[in-house]
Amino acid sequence: MTQIPARAERFERQTRKLIEDAERAAAMHNSDLTDYARLTLVGRKQRDHYFDPMLFSNPAWDILLNLYVADAEGTPVSVIDSCTASPVPQGVALRWLGYLKQEDMVIETPDPARPRQTLIRLTDQTRLAVSAYLGSLISLGLGPEFVMTDIPPARD
Repeated sequence: MTQIPARAERFERQTRKLIEDAERAAAMHNSDLTDYARLTLVGRKQRDHYFDPMLFSNPAWDILLNLYVADAEGTPVSVIDSCTASPVPQGVALRWLGYLKQEDMVIETPDPARPRQTLIRLTDQTRLAVSAYLGSLISLGLGPEFVMTDIPPARD
């Protein structure tokens, strides 16, 4: 039982450090982290033209990035919509959502507009952690300004 509080404390410490890194990165760069998250998603989808999508599937990251962008846009995301955010079967995505919920990274709430539907969103701590990560990439010079747009598309 003592592992869970220690694990939560370690996660909180790491998140605080990441948040500090993100704040420094945001102060150094005027890049929009939401646009960077969008570019990251586009890049992940572009990779599917060159490689089997299952080879690099990371449903948790796809789900988190999509929720991050949706949150910034003020767009509600249903559980089902969240499952389509990654190239894995819906059952696999639902298991990953369950894991993310168990880890307190996402929150499920009833959809007030549709009683049978459930909405999913990032926790505040997870949103900050994603921001911190994206900000840290920008501070390393890996931000959107380095995206090359003149690469020819893959042949289908």
